[in-house]
Amino acid sequence: MAGAAFAKLLFLEAKRVQDPDGADEILVGRGDGGTFEKVRMRVGDVFEFDERFVPFVNQAPIDIILHEVNEAASQSSFIGGAKIIPSEVGLGERTQAIGALSLSLYELTYKVL
Repeated sequence: MAGAAFAKLLFLEAKRVQDPDGADEILVGRGDGGTFEKVRMRVGDVFEFDERFVPFVNQAPIDIILHEVNEAASQSSFIGGAKIIPSEVGLGERTQAIGALSLSLYELTYKVL
């Protein structure tokens, strides 16, 4: 059986936000560096990734991480991450909570193909 080729990111949903103005500026990226989305989200917002495919490298897990940007202070804080593993191939849509131990809680939905 061939290994998984990539994870297709589908949606990011905001369950809670931590910014006092009611919306978080979220940076979405890989754990090994590189940001590929910046999106402003309020509670209940669902961001749909536009054909975002993240390749597996040597069948190692993919870490997708979220940071919240504080524009006023020009800094960002780590919210949490999701670990996508190649053995999830063929299981259909999967959802992981991100940041469950902090004030924010996001849900990432994806497929492993």
